[in-house]
This record gives sequence, C-alpha cells and structure tokens, in this order.
Amino acid sequence: MATGLYIHIPFCHARCGYCDFVTFTGKEDRIEAYVEALQAELNLYIKKSPLAPRRSHATIFFGGGTPSLLTPQQVTRILEHIRKCVLVSADAEITMEANPESVTLEKAIGWRQAGVNRLSIGLQAMDDALLKAMDRLHTVDEFHQAYKNARQAGFTNLNVDLIYGFSGQSLEAWKDTLDKTLVLNPEHLSLYALAIEEHTPFAAQHVTVNSDLQAEMYAWARQRLAAAGYPQYEISNFSRPGYECRHNLIYWRQEDYLALGVGAVGCVGNQRWTNHKTLHAYEKDLEDGRLPRQQIETLTDQEQRFERLMLGLRLREGLAWEEEQDPLWKKARTHLLQEGHLEEIYPGRWRITDPSVAYTNQVLLPFLK
Repeated sequence: MATGLYIHIPFCHARCGYCDFVTFTGKEDRIEAYVEALQAELNLYIKKSPLAPRRSHATIFFGGGTPSLLTPQQVTRILEHIRKCVLVSADAEITMEANPESVTLEKAIGWRQAGVNRLSIGLQAMDDALLKAMDRLHTVDEFHQAYKNARQAGFTNLNVDLIYGFSGQSLEAWKDTLDKTLVLNPEHLSLYALAIEEHTPFAAQHVTVNSDLQAEMYAWARQRLAAAGYPQYEISNFSRPGYECRHNLIYWRQEDYLALGVGAVGCVGNQRWTNHKTLHAYEKDLEDGRLPRQQIETLTDQEQRFERLMLGLRLREGLAWEEEQDPLWKKARTHLLQEGHLEEIYPGRWRITDPSVAYTNQVLLPFLK
C-alpha cells in the first residue's frame, strides 16, 4: 500500500474570492519560522509513532495557500529533513502547487534541484477580466511566462488548474480557455466547477452560479479532453496516460497519508486527524511538545466502508466491490444498476456509468441511509 505525505503551506499574498482553505495573508514574514515548525512536527510524529520511519512514502505534496512562496532553499531543507526522518521512494512524485506570479525561472530551477518533479500551476482562466474578478494576482501573460519558466527549468510533469462556471463566463469563453490551455500540452489538467462556500468573499458578495451552464461546460470539456488525448481518470481530473496524480490517487484509493502543517488533515489506518487552523495554536502545541491536533477521530468500520465507496466511485477505474451483504446497500446498488447509473466493468469491479459521472454525488446518496 502506497503512503503519501501532505505539507500545507498556508501563506498567500491575497485571498481569492472562492477560497475556503486555511490561508493567511500579510504573514509572509513568518514563513521561515513555519519551515522550522514543520520539521519539529515531523520529529514529534516520529517520536510518537515508532513504526513511521519504516514506511516508504511514494508521494509528497506541497499544498496551500501558495507553496510557491517558499524559496528553493526552504524547500530543500524541508525535503532533506523528511528524507532523514522517513523513507522516501526513489521515484517519489513530489508536487508543488504554484501561483503564476511567484514562478520565476530562478525559483523553478531551484525547486527542481531540490527534488520537486511535478508542478501544479493555478491558471483558473485565460481571461484577465475573470482573473481580476476572482482576486487572482496574475495575468494571462504572467501565466504563460510561469509555464515557460517551468518547462525551461526541466519540469516534464505539469498540471494546470482551471475553474469554470463563474458569473459572466459564457460557454464560449470556457471553450476558449480550455483550447488555449491545450495548445501548451500540459501532462495533466484539473477542472473544478466553481462552488460558493460559506465564509468566503464570494459568499459575502452573494455571488451565484448557474448549475445548468456548469453542467454544459463540464460535458463539453470531457468530450474535448478525451479527443485531445487526456482520458478522464477522476471526476475533475484528466491526464496523458501515465501522468495521473499519484498523490491524489492515494486519497481516492483510501490509502494512508501523513499530513504536516496548519489545518492539514492526515489519515493512517482508522485514525484521522486535523491540525489546528491558527498559527498560534499550531506553534504553541509544538513548543509544548504536543502534536498540533485540533481533532482526532477513530473511523468505524461502517465509516471506512462508506468512504471507500464514495472515494472509489470518483475514479473511472472504479473499485473492487464484491457481493453486497448489506440488504439496503444491495437494494440501492441493484436499483442504480437498473437505472443505468452503475455498471460492473468486470466481475467484482464497479464504477459509475459515463453519462452519470456528472451526478456522482446524487448516485451515492442512497448509501448514506
């Protein structure tokens, strides 16, 4: 079983209108101390989990926030410390999320030399007016320069993030964004429908989305990407064959992942934890020799079973789902099969049918009962 390591970098120059992640603006002066805190957290975890150093990590993922605010030297220190504490596979996928305005050629070269081998660049739209409306700090030209810098630095595995369904964004504008992105030949694309989450700037501004238009955008994008050689392997993710995000596959296949940093969520076995969501509480626990856990939960067998179903059916590979023993689940599965929402692609392996992928959440509702 693969094991992943997630590292949350919660610093940003500005908060995007749709963002509900744990991020802080105006605190970039605390990044250096935070790098030290990440190392201290890993040290504590190893001290309290004697078996941890023996597990090999197949992926490392710097998420945020804006991980690309880290200097190459800071990334090098973090990765060197990780390798001192735990086993890291020789061919580990090491991803960094990056905002275009912070990807200089010098930094991209430095990250690559530090060991980062996959960059995920947050473009979101090929439209300067939309980018401004989202509170993004980059322009389309700056994205192109960042992408060029990444390629010149030697990155051969690039993802581009796009968001669709903004107020004022037409289907034609969405098609233009995706077509222009495909010209660049990234190895991977992540497409996310805009969602208005509570406590975000967009929620405060009463921004709304057109779900019917989003569905049309999604259906068109799936066909366009399939024709362009990017098979869909998860609800929101498409890639050239062999470039699927291995770290995210660990989540979707319900494998173990360690997590470090403010607000980070990890899960090993049936133990899942969420770290403190403020820098003060996070740092205070570490200073006192405690792991900075805000919440720890022990998942029941039923909870793990439902999560395995929920996550596995996000994937186009489906999941191994042998004869169903629960009479309610068996009835629900039979009904969904008859309605054309589920299919058994070969004995014992099931997935959501292609026409129903856009309605995955609705397909899963009967299993919540």
